[in-house]
Amino acid sequence: MRDFNSGDIHGDVQINDNSNNTKYKLLIHCTPEELIQEESHRRALLSDERSRKNRTNFRFFGFAIFLFSIAFFWYLIQGEIDIASLVIGMASVFVAVKTLHAADTPTDFEKRQLLTLQEISTLLRERGVRR
Repeated sequence: MRDFNSGDIHGDVQINDNSNNTKYKLLIHCTPEELIQEESHRRALLSDERSRKNRTNFRFFGFAIFLFSIAFFWYLIQGEIDIASLVIGMASVFVAVKTLHAADTPTDFEKRQLLTLQEISTLLRERGVRR
């Protein structure tokens, strides 16, 4: 800026401010059609994230069932509850509880998508597209 004010610029000056960039816009600047497209895109992202999370949780839950079945068969073989079957059984219960907790807790990505979907819905209602 100092050079502009002092008049020491000789020649052509090009300033690129990317004001013609229409790829990324704030949601409030989008048309209703663009908002509806963005909403379907965000729903697809949310669905993909949930299926990824559920796939991981089912694997851990299957592991918990596997541990519990080992403890159960160990009990059937031994005929009594010993420390090994108790530890394996408690580990399976712990893994199952943590898996269920992780299934109920939304990830940061899910939270972000849900907030964006809520904002899109609010904008569409304000513009009279939806009730």
